[in-house]
Amino acid sequence: MRRIIEITLLLCTLLTPWQRSSAAETLLETKPVPLSSELNVGDRIGHIRVRGMLELPNPSIDGMRFSQLSGLAWDEDDGILYAISDKGFLFHLRPVIEKDVLTGLKLLKAVPLGELANKSKKMRPERVLDAEGLDILHGHNGRKGDAELIISFEGAPRIVRYRPDGRPISEYLLPAPFRNAKSYRNNNKMLESVCVDAKLGVLSVPEVPLKSERAGYTRIFSVEGKTWFYPQPEGNRITALECLGKNKVMVLESNFTGTFGRLLVMLRIATLPTEPSATEPVSVHTLATLDTSAGHHIDNFEGLTRHRGNRFFLVSDDNDLFIQRSLLMYFEVLDE
Repeated sequence: MRRIIEITLLLCTLLTPWQRSSAAETLLETKPVPLSSELNVGDRIGHIRVRGMLELPNPSIDGMRFSQLSGLAWDEDDGILYAISDKGFLFHLRPVIEKDVLTGLKLLKAVPLGELANKSKKMRPERVLDAEGLDILHGHNGRKGDAELIISFEGAPRIVRYRPDGRPISEYLLPAPFRNAKSYRNNNKMLESVCVDAKLGVLSVPEVPLKSERAGYTRIFSVEGKTWFYPQPEGNRITALECLGKNKVMVLESNFTGTFGRLLVMLRIATLPTEPSATEPVSVHTLATLDTSAGHHIDNFEGLTRHRGNRFFLVSDDNDLFIQRSLLMYFEVLDE
């Protein structure tokens, strides 16, 4: 019996960190990836400067696979980078930054997102918990442990407040027509993005324009009911928003097109007037365009968050496909 116990303890010691504990801080085996063969870390493209990009592994921790990452939020008070997956998992991460360059990533823990009580039992769980957009409340107030997360969903258009341990707090009532699933093109083209502005409140935008929108435009909306017309070219998807303050919002767009699968990723800044026009679009300018046909080593970027000052993180959703990658990019905005 003693021998069996000794062997069991030895096996537990040899197990990987993913199997031992969900609370262990583990340095992931990442791989640095250049943006292109002609662009090094620190080089400028458009109005941004890339400060490191990592290809992430896809381990499982307590049955939760670290993949399909679709949203990011930075907690300055606790030094945590939160990431959500399409499968309804929340990951606590810690970036490793040396001399202003992203060099590594630590996985702190993973938790499943819970569901609010009294939700319709007609919805399949994977639809209800198709988490896409992410932002944070109370993450920059100088107090540890009081952060809340704001998460937007597809499958059913919803925006819900969560605790960092995955427990839901409450759901926002969305204005019409954004709360009606029938207003969207399909169940996979709903609320990919969300951000919180100190003046304008919680903002979101459909991934592609609603069925009722005029051609070439979509609407960014607040949960309080204001809407802003945003120019969205045919074929573009809006996958993330990041509120910057002073009524400015960073918008992440992508377009996958062409015979050989050309991917375009665009970072734009939109200025939202406090009192939006009922007919006129908002002012928009482009920070940078990344293009696989130009040799840029990019993937399906869907998550965006501000780190500190003019530094930001981007993450890609690998869709759990071997031909795609989870990439975490760190970049600096210039000339803003």
